[in-house]
Amino acid sequence: MTSAPPTRPPGAATPLPTRSIFGPGERLPYVTQSGDYVDVLAVRFNTTAEEILAANPDLPPTATLPSGLAIEIPAYYFPLGGSPFKIIPDSEFVYGPAQLGFDLAAYLREQPGSVKTLSAFVNQKQRDAAGTLEYVARQYSINPKLFLALMEWRTGAVTDPRPQPAPFGPIPDRSARDWYLQMLWVAEQLSHGYYAWRTGRLTTLALPDSYSVRVDSYQNAGTVALHYLISQLVPREAFEQATGPDGFAAVYRALWGEVWQSPPDVLPGALTQPDLALPFEPGRTWTFTGGPHAAWGQRVPWAALDFAPAGVSGCGSTSEFARASAPGVIVRSGDSTVVLDLDGDGYEGTGWVLVYFHIAEQDMTPAGTVVTVGDPIGHPSCEGGTATGTHVHLSRRYNGEWLPADGIVPFNLGGWVAQSGPAAYLGRLVRLGAWVEASTSSTAQNRVYWMP
Repeated sequence: MTSAPPTRPPGAATPLPTRSIFGPGERLPYVTQSGDYVDVLAVRFNTTAEEILAANPDLPPTATLPSGLAIEIPAYYFPLGGSPFKIIPDSEFVYGPAQLGFDLAAYLREQPGSVKTLSAFVNQKQRDAAGTLEYVARQYSINPKLFLALMEWRTGAVTDPRPQPAPFGPIPDRSARDWYLQMLWVAEQLSHGYYAWRTGRLTTLALPDSYSVRVDSYQNAGTVALHYLISQLVPREAFEQATGPDGFAAVYRALWGEVWQSPPDVLPGALTQPDLALPFEPGRTWTFTGGPHAAWGQRVPWAALDFAPAGVSGCGSTSEFARASAPGVIVRSGDSTVVLDLDGDGYEGTGWVLVYFHIAEQDMTPAGTVVTVGDPIGHPSCEGGTATGTHVHLSRRYNGEWLPADGIVPFNLGGWVAQSGPAAYLGRLVRLGAWVEASTSSTAQNRVYWMP
């Protein structure tokens, strides 16, 4: 397929190019987008990293690419190309810089819709609509505006005052009997679509009636996240309309305006991780209990690592503290979660942040505290969700986007670099030829320690 000059249908947010058949290995023009890197472009265009680098010798092979870079990609034909229409930029998917200053509670108070009357019991607390939405949006790092727009698209719950106990409409998960559980299911699908496309694990959508469609190679992660979700919500014949300019995109624009006017990048080119220390006191030995696994929820991205103090069995309490791996300021503390903002601007949606989970509420470092490397964060525990034992769950975000632990920007803690295993929670930490294997049992093979 080659790209023809774009046209702009009435009401469309972005130009809508057409595609045509192309010859094997033909070089296709491509303008890089935020978060692209060579290996994943090779997957999307059904080619190899070696061919892309041969055609563009100045590209860095092991780093994120800057957006807006015009390159050529030798590609090979594949059938069933999906829609080239882009629904939202990535900056409208993550809870990142574009949401700075958005007051969710104030917005809901001003809306006539019934969603503001809802409440839910979430993580041991009864919360109103704003509190429930904020909890899910923060923990998954998904823009709360996206959840609101999805509810409005499905049931009109933002603007329609009639009671709507299931504001996301019918969903395939029949066990989701209340709106909070509905939202968790929606968040899981969105996260999978976004991060599986970002990392090259998703290229084809399965639609109803055993029909599949190859995602357009030029798509962006935010749009593919919505494609993945919508593919499970509407019949096959309705999918094209729902993902086109007059479908969900029209509802999103009606609520939030034109979002394609200079959207900010989420991941910059040549992104590198700042120096991070192991999340416990020097001179102590902890156990590496969980290799790369989901940062939040059940699926992707595999952005988190688990560490536990030695000598604690089951969900026993410990006097040991999880420690700050970098200097910064605590911007959120509660719900078994502590968020450390490394750029110190007080907003967790910009720059690098570290997210500590399963932190005991007792002795948790409060929000607003300025910390340096090694300062206490809180005690590891089993609080906050399912856990096989007392531990701290540690993950990274940049501009609101989770960074896979074994991805293009590897998780490096004091020289110990994460490697994924064949399944979630498996894997290793490797440093200078030494390695430790993740295990929920404390063994000689999973003890991790500081090294000079």
